[in-house]
Amino acid sequence: MALLTDADKKNIQHIWAKLFENPEENGKTIVIRLFTDYPETKAYFKTIPTEGNLQEEPLVRFHGRRVMVALNQVAENLDNWKQACRILDRLAVKHKNVHQVPSVNFQSMFQVILNVCKELLGNEFSTEVSLSWVKLFSLLSEQINASYMSTSKS
Repeated sequence: MALLTDADKKNIQHIWAKLFENPEENGKTIVIRLFTDYPETKAYFKTIPTEGNLQEEPLVRFHGRRVMVALNQVAENLDNWKQACRILDRLAVKHKNVHQVPSVNFQSMFQVILNVCKELLGNEFSTEVSLSWVKLFSLLSEQINASYMSTSKS
Protein backbone atom coordinates (compact mmCIF):
# COMPACT_ATOMS: atom_id res chain seq x y z
CA MET A 1 0.00 0.00 0.00
CA ALA A 2 1.46 3.32 -1.06
CA LEU A 3 0.97 5.77 1.75
CA LEU A 4 0.12 9.39 1.24
CA THR A 5 3.01 11.82 1.29
CA ASP A 6 2.87 15.04 3.28
CA ALA A 7 2.29 16.87 -0.01
CA ASP A 8 -0.63 14.54 -0.83
CA LYS A 9 -2.18 15.15 2.57
CA LYS A 10 -1.80 18.91 2.17
CA ASN A 11 -3.43 18.78 -1.29
CA ILE A 12 -6.31 16.66 -0.01
CA GLN A 13 -6.92 18.73 3.10
CA HIS A 14 -6.80 22.00 1.17
CA ILE A 15 -9.45 20.86 -1.30
CA TRP A 16 -11.47 19.10 1.36
CA ALA A 17 -11.68 22.28 3.44
CA LYS A 18 -13.29 24.00 0.45
CA LEU A 19 -15.75 21.16 -0.22
CA PHE A 20 -16.71 20.82 3.42
CA GLU A 21 -17.58 24.53 3.69
CA ASN A 22 -21.02 23.56 2.36
CA PRO A 23 -21.47 19.83 3.06
CA GLU A 24 -25.19 19.68 2.33
CA GLU A 25 -25.01 21.39 -1.05
CA ASN A 26 -21.85 19.64 -2.21
CA GLY A 27 -23.03 16.29 -0.86
CA LYS A 28 -26.35 16.70 -2.65
CA THR A 29 -24.48 17.49 -5.86
CA ILE A 30 -22.40 14.33 -5.46
CA VAL A 31 -25.42 12.09 -4.83
CA ILE A 32 -27.38 13.50 -7.77
CA ARG A 33 -24.33 13.16 -9.99
CA LEU A 34 -23.93 9.53 -8.85
CA PHE A 35 -27.51 8.85 -9.98
CA THR A 36 -26.86 10.60 -13.32
CA ASP A 37 -23.45 9.11 -14.13
CA TYR A 38 -24.11 5.66 -12.66
CA PRO A 39 -27.88 5.09 -12.88
CA GLU A 40 -27.44 1.46 -11.81
CA THR A 41 -26.63 2.75 -8.31
CA LYS A 42 -30.20 3.99 -7.87
CA ALA A 43 -31.30 0.44 -7.08
CA TYR A 44 -29.45 0.58 -3.75
CA PHE A 45 -31.22 3.70 -2.49
CA LYS A 46 -34.43 2.19 -1.19
CA THR A 47 -35.44 5.08 1.10
CA ILE A 48 -34.16 8.01 -0.98
CA PRO A 49 -35.94 9.29 -4.09
CA THR A 50 -33.83 8.81 -7.22
CA GLU A 51 -36.10 10.52 -9.73
CA GLY A 52 -37.87 13.86 -9.97
CA ASN A 53 -36.68 17.20 -8.64
CA LEU A 54 -33.78 15.88 -6.59
CA GLN A 55 -32.37 19.39 -6.09
CA GLU A 56 -35.23 20.08 -3.68
CA GLU A 57 -35.43 16.63 -2.10
CA PRO A 58 -34.54 16.75 1.62
CA LEU A 59 -33.59 13.06 1.76
CA VAL A 60 -31.05 13.52 -1.05
CA ARG A 61 -29.60 16.50 0.81
CA PHE A 62 -29.51 14.48 4.04
CA HIS A 63 -27.73 11.52 2.45
CA GLY A 64 -25.32 13.87 0.69
CA ARG A 65 -24.42 15.37 4.03
CA ARG A 66 -23.84 11.86 5.46
CA VAL A 67 -21.43 11.13 2.60
CA MET A 68 -19.58 14.36 3.31
CA VAL A 69 -19.41 13.71 7.07
CA ALA A 70 -17.99 10.22 6.48
CA LEU A 71 -15.35 11.60 4.13
CA ASN A 72 -14.60 14.35 6.61
CA GLN A 73 -13.89 11.74 9.28
CA VAL A 74 -11.40 10.09 6.93
CA ALA A 75 -9.84 13.45 5.97
CA GLU A 76 -9.41 14.29 9.65
CA ASN A 77 -7.55 11.01 10.16
CA LEU A 78 -5.05 11.06 7.30
CA ASP A 79 -2.29 11.06 9.91
CA ASN A 80 -3.96 8.26 11.87
CA TRP A 81 -4.53 5.64 9.20
CA LYS A 82 -5.63 2.96 11.69
CA GLN A 83 -8.52 5.18 12.77
CA ALA A 84 -9.36 5.98 9.16
CA CYS A 85 -9.47 2.22 8.49
CA ARG A 86 -11.83 1.67 11.42
CA ILE A 87 -14.16 4.31 9.97
CA LEU A 88 -14.02 2.66 6.56
CA ASP A 89 -14.56 -0.80 8.06
CA ARG A 90 -17.79 0.32 9.76
CA LEU A 91 -18.95 1.96 6.54
CA ALA A 92 -18.14 -1.14 4.50
CA VAL A 93 -19.86 -3.55 6.90
CA LYS A 94 -23.02 -1.45 6.91
CA HIS A 95 -23.10 -1.05 3.13
CA LYS A 96 -22.40 -4.74 2.54
CA ASN A 97 -24.61 -6.33 5.17
CA VAL A 98 -27.45 -3.85 5.67
CA HIS A 99 -27.76 -2.08 2.31
CA GLN A 100 -26.32 -4.92 0.18
CA VAL A 101 -24.32 -2.49 -1.92
CA PRO A 102 -21.51 -3.97 -4.05
CA SER A 103 -18.09 -2.53 -3.24
CA VAL A 104 -17.70 -1.35 -6.84
CA ASN A 105 -20.23 1.38 -6.05
CA PHE A 106 -17.64 3.05 -3.84
CA GLN A 107 -15.35 3.41 -6.85
CA SER A 108 -18.24 4.99 -8.74
CA MET A 109 -18.75 7.43 -5.86
CA PHE A 110 -15.05 8.25 -5.79
CA GLN A 111 -15.05 8.97 -9.53
CA VAL A 112 -18.07 11.24 -9.10
CA ILE A 113 -16.29 13.14 -6.32
CA LEU A 114 -13.25 13.67 -8.56
CA ASN A 115 -15.49 14.97 -11.36
CA VAL A 116 -17.39 17.29 -9.03
CA CYS A 117 -14.10 18.64 -7.65
CA LYS A 118 -12.89 19.39 -11.17
CA GLU A 119 -16.13 21.19 -11.99
CA LEU A 120 -16.42 23.16 -8.76
CA LEU A 121 -12.77 24.09 -8.33
CA GLY A 122 -11.52 24.40 -11.90
CA ASN A 123 -7.79 25.13 -12.13
CA GLU A 124 -7.41 24.87 -8.36
CA PHE A 125 -8.02 21.14 -8.77
CA SER A 126 -4.73 20.79 -10.65
CA THR A 127 -3.23 17.60 -12.01
CA GLU A 128 -1.00 17.33 -8.93
CA VAL A 129 -3.97 17.78 -6.59
CA SER A 130 -6.06 15.35 -8.61
CA LEU A 131 -3.32 12.73 -8.39
CA SER A 132 -3.27 13.09 -4.59
CA TRP A 133 -7.01 12.46 -4.53
CA VAL A 134 -6.69 9.48 -6.88
CA LYS A 135 -4.07 8.03 -4.53
CA LEU A 136 -6.37 8.58 -1.54
CA PHE A 137 -9.32 6.94 -3.28
CA SER A 138 -7.11 4.01 -4.27
CA LEU A 139 -6.19 3.53 -0.61
CA LEU A 140 -9.81 3.86 0.45
CA SER A 141 -10.87 1.33 -2.17
CA GLU A 142 -8.23 -1.14 -1.00
CA GLN A 143 -9.45 -0.85 2.58
CA ILE A 144 -13.13 -1.07 1.67
CA ASN A 145 -12.51 -4.12 -0.53
CA ALA A 146 -10.51 -5.76 2.27
CA SER A 147 -13.38 -5.06 4.66
CA TYR A 148 -15.89 -6.56 2.23
CA MET A 149 -13.74 -9.68 1.89
CA SER A 150 -13.23 -10.14 5.63
CA THR A 151 -16.84 -9.66 6.75
CA SER A 152 -19.50 -12.25 6.35
CA LYS A 153 -23.08 -11.32 5.72
CA SER A 154 -25.06 -11.11 8.95
